[in-house]
Amino acid sequence: MINVIFAELKNDYNIYVEFNNGANGNIDFRKILEEDHREIIKELLNMDIFKTVKVNLNTLCWDNEVDFAPDFLYNQVENQKNKNVA
Repeated sequence: MINVIFAELKNDYNIYVEFNNGANGNIDFRKILEEDHREIIKELLNMDIFKTVKVNLNTLCWDNEVDFAPDFLYNQVENQKNKNVA
C-alpha cells in the first residue's frame, strides 16, 4: 500500500512528496485543481487555503477537508517522471 510520508509546499501549486516505497517527486496541482468541477476542490485555488497542506492519514490533506488518495498522488509523480524521460 502506497502512503505519503512527507510533503513540502515548493512554490505556486507545486508540492514535493515522498512515499513509503522510496518514490518521490513534485506534483503541480494547478491543472488538477482547474480541471476538477467540484467546488470544494476549486477552493484550493485560493493560495491561503492551498498553503494549509499537510500529511495526515498517509496522504495530503487541507484545512477545507480535501484529500487525495495516495495512489492518485503516486501516479501523478510517476507520470511526471515519465514525461521527463521521454
